[in-house]
Amino acid sequence: MASRTSRRRGWWPRSAVALLLGCALLAAGCTGGRHHVAAGSGASSGLDGAGATFPAPLYAKWLSDFQRDGAAGGVKISYQAVGSGAGVKRFMSHQVDFGASDVAMTDDELTAAEADGGPVLHIPTVIGAVVVAYSLPGGPRLRMDGRLVGDIFLGRVRSWNDPAIAALNPGVTLPDLPITVVHRSDSSGTTANFTGFVANHSPDFKTRVGSGKSVRWPVGEAAEGSSGVAKRVQATKGAIGYVELTYALNQQLGYAAVQNAAGRFVVPSPASMAAAAAGLELVSVINNFRVSLIDATGASAYPITSWTFILVRESQSNQVKARTLANLLWYMTHNGQASATALHYAPLPRFLIGPIEAKIRLISGPDGHALSVGR
Repeated sequence: MASRTSRRRGWWPRSAVALLLGCALLAAGCTGGRHHVAAGSGASSGLDGAGATFPAPLYAKWLSDFQRDGAAGGVKISYQAVGSGAGVKRFMSHQVDFGASDVAMTDDELTAAEADGGPVLHIPTVIGAVVVAYSLPGGPRLRMDGRLVGDIFLGRVRSWNDPAIAALNPGVTLPDLPITVVHRSDSSGTTANFTGFVANHSPDFKTRVGSGKSVRWPVGEAAEGSSGVAKRVQATKGAIGYVELTYALNQQLGYAAVQNAAGRFVVPSPASMAAAAAGLELVSVINNFRVSLIDATGASAYPITSWTFILVRESQSNQVKARTLANLLWYMTHNGQASATALHYAPLPRFLIGPIEAKIRLISGPDGHALSVGR
């Protein structure tokens, strides 16, 4: 057991439609900023998960398809999209069978979780983009860099026709509208990735706000979950917020092309997300996958790209649920990847599938024997 525990230390930062989504959100039981996704029925013991809202539209489709195909074996599967912070806490306290987070667990979180349940695995499932979304007449495609975004979320740039915005957007007619900042109210992996990017480029933001799943915002309105932020921005003319790309598209919001590490302004898309992951070194991720994609160095990489994780314990106490969980993870990282692009996520890089398979095969039942999955 100790040898397994030693494999997972270290977080290495890298400086590195609408209809389908509507169906997915309906299946997720979307209410406000939260989603509840359920699949299957008739089992005496269900499989419960909770966490990130970032991948919730895709998870809704995956659970629906997994159940439709009969792969759940009658086990009821439930996923509550309550935010990465809440998902990690529920996972650590054994309230759920699996957690979901857009950022890796910290060393302290891992130490506590493993002391109370054995080795924890981070299984990447898909790649997404955190976009700077706004509600402006005509939905212009604006250019922004990390310093400008920092100044907006610090409350220094307060109007859309501010010279700082105009300087990056020559020739664009900017409205004389006040800027309303909208941010997450809950503990969020999306917030952690967004603030991590901004803090890399704005020393003042790094000092005053910092980075993490929960931060103290100096200005703005709070909304719960990615859905809550997107809806608040959509309902407020001149508002700006940060959400995963799918949510911005669902609410028909404008979103910025953001300057990346190579100095290019890149529009978020499945292709530019994939470019952010393309430069990963296999040796740096094969042990635990706890690697950030923020500020990836590729010329066409979107700079606020993140993958999202399912968190599971290697040792499971229920044989039936253990097998269902392992099969679900296998489905997500194999057949399920074909659904990613249609919902504006990027599939996992092919070179990572082998290492991910190896991690899934570490999951064992109560007898301590690894499950036979994907063979």
